[in-house]
Amino acid sequence: MAVTIKEIASIAGVSRGTVDRVLNNRGKVKPEVEERVRRVAESLNYKPNSAAKAMATLRKKLLFGIILPGEEHAFFVQLMSGINKAKEELSDMRIQTIVREMQSHNVDCYLQVIDELLDLGITALALFPLDDPRIVEKINEIVARGIPVVTVTSDIENSARNCYVGADFVKSGQLAAGLVGLIKSNASVLVLTGASKILSHKQRLRGFFETLEKHYPKVKIVATINSNDDKYYAYEQVKKVVKEHEEIDVVLVVDSSLQGVCEALATFPDRSIQVVCFDDTPIIINLLEQNKVCATVSMQAQEQGYMVMKSLFNFFTGAMD
Repeated sequence: MAVTIKEIASIAGVSRGTVDRVLNNRGKVKPEVEERVRRVAESLNYKPNSAAKAMATLRKKLLFGIILPGEEHAFFVQLMSGINKAKEELSDMRIQTIVREMQSHNVDCYLQVIDELLDLGITALALFPLDDPRIVEKINEIVARGIPVVTVTSDIENSARNCYVGADFVKSGQLAAGLVGLIKSNASVLVLTGASKILSHKQRLRGFFETLEKHYPKVKIVATINSNDDKYYAYEQVKKVVKEHEEIDVVLVVDSSLQGVCEALATFPDRSIQVVCFDDTPIIINLLEQNKVCATVSMQAQEQGYMVMKSLFNFFTGAMD
């Protein structure tokens, strides 16, 4: 026979409401009480009734807030298509979404948008987070209020977020290093980095540099440009650096400035410079077909979007497997 919340409450010496708050991560429970309840639930091998939770969900409105970069980022257009695919599958579950697109990496603007979504009564939040202590604090505050938080595509360290949906960017950077080593074991590399407040960019670089040091010691980093995801700035800087350094034969693009990089390299038709990047958006596939990009590490954006909705929905029902 299935263990009930009533049984757990009786053994733990607390109310059924307290057990419900603990098991559903709704906060407002003393740490020692939460630990006792979870210990009792584990000892009884308690399993939530997914069917009952699903039926309860059908009777209430779910409002998911989603914060992503603006539509000029092709990756996030694909990610939204995955979100929309999952929404269509869940069309009978009364789920609504509010999507906010951020055009800058301004922390104050991010916090303002989060607060606006909370004022609208969202029941869960998915966001592409900025790597900033104030964002960590805000996420912790939201989770403490019993609102699930999912980080999307880029994670944030030391927060209470419920889960992360995205690639392992350290491993992605390691793979990129392997690709560069295959192209040329003694390559001279120009690296394009992105916004400093995006953890995934830093993780890619970490995996890349650590792997070069360990397995490809002859690969040389000639220069690093922080384009801050600006293809126009990348265009100007890449032209300048490539002109100054005739030895550059590989460019690694960590951020979303790839178009500017390729346009800059096109102004050096007599140079053979290979480009390695990330993602598989239509633009990148087109550049691959034109031999303007040598290799890319896919991030499966549409699948990530689908998993975002799946994760948010599972917090309330556990029914979408």
